[in-house]
Amino acid sequence: MRKLLLVIILTIGLLMFAEEITITAWTVGPDNPSYYRFDNLKTAAERLNKILKDLGVDLTVKVDGYFDTTDWSSFKQKVVFGIKSGQVVDIICSGHDDIGAWAKAGYIIPLDDYVKKYWDEEYYDFIPSLWEATKYKGKIYGIPQDTEARPFYINKQVLKKLGWSDEEINSLPDRIARGEFTFEDFIEVAKEAVEKGLVEWGLYHRPKAGIDYYQLMISMGIDFYDEEKAVFVYNVKEMKDYFKLLYDLANTYKILPKNMIGTPWTSVHKDVTSGKVLAWMGGTWNWAEWKKDYGKTEEELQDMFILAPVPKFKGRGRPNTLSHPIVYMIPSTSKYPDIAFLLITLASAPELNMRHAVESGHLPIRWQQTVLPEYTKEFFMVEGTKLLPYSGFIPNDDMFNLYNQIIFEGMQMAESGMDPEKVAEDVAKRLKSQLKDRVVIVE
Repeated sequence: MRKLLLVIILTIGLLMFAEEITITAWTVGPDNPSYYRFDNLKTAAERLNKILKDLGVDLTVKVDGYFDTTDWSSFKQKVVFGIKSGQVVDIICSGHDDIGAWAKAGYIIPLDDYVKKYWDEEYYDFIPSLWEATKYKGKIYGIPQDTEARPFYINKQVLKKLGWSDEEINSLPDRIARGEFTFEDFIEVAKEAVEKGLVEWGLYHRPKAGIDYYQLMISMGIDFYDEEKAVFVYNVKEMKDYFKLLYDLANTYKILPKNMIGTPWTSVHKDVTSGKVLAWMGGTWNWAEWKKDYGKTEEELQDMFILAPVPKFKGRGRPNTLSHPIVYMIPSTSKYPDIAFLLITLASAPELNMRHAVESGHLPIRWQQTVLPEYTKEFFMVEGTKLLPYSGFIPNDDMFNLYNQIIFEGMQMAESGMDPEKVAEDVAKRLKSQLKDRVVIVE
């Protein structure tokens, strides 16, 4: 703490001429329970102002800005427009996958020197794997704000109605993790549940573009990125299998709605929490969302769901979940980058990040959080942490958004009923046309 105070004194010493400094922060949910991404910065400012007052420094730091709950796309558009138009903003809180594009464009600054400065006091106990999600070309451009897992939520009440014993139900996550219960096995169970009228649908996935559906690629053993060469990989044969899976889920097995993509989020969550769906490919944050926005109690959710990795396929792939860490970044337009980073550091205190994790359904970013009483009290946190060994990250590549959009559009075409082989071939042509030498097409 002594070293942290010294750094604060040296940092503030450069700004003694000011009486009040306003730090502008643009943050996003878009889920409502994640409001501490913004509020923790305000609490950090309050703590900093107390320190300054105790030190006799006549300076006040104020946090201005907003917490956005529209959607990822509109938030990111606002950020890019704001930076391009020269708007002064000091902190941006967004997904780690924005780092590649924004760092390459010069919108955000590297933070390695800042992290080194505060390492011994604050950053030494951040979960090491999270730092890999913050880098672009070897440099750190973000500070982890939270992390999560994306469980395969399975409605155990439906399994009971299908005749499963409690032992069979409770052991299912472990059997999935060991690869004993495969995605093909799940399809058969889902078909049975739908045919018997126990659910309307066997499976839901997110209705908008995102990263969740890469879990199915990983389950099928499809490698879509070459880290060493920093290029995307598109194996046409494997992707024909992938698009055929999506086609079959919606059109052959009829356990996934053909119009899944485009369904309103509210409808998705109401269907999942009312028992109309056997399995949901969602995130740990949904747990808090369902309690806050959909009236579910902790007891109801624990009685309804088991959490597992997405199952592997027979003879290929692996059980998995994806993590999409949210990070704090400092834009190149920041007027006070030193103060901005200081606030980010103070906002990353274990107890502040834990209140965010508990409220929003996210997982710890620091080892210190796992010894706090709140950690062991939270079912989703303990169960979600069990999934982290199966986690991976999408690449921080500046072309990922374009690659992702093309894959997503192919996914939508396959589910709506187009020939999956033709979809896979069309997607290959579009990727080659738009990504050029940044993608390797394997025929």
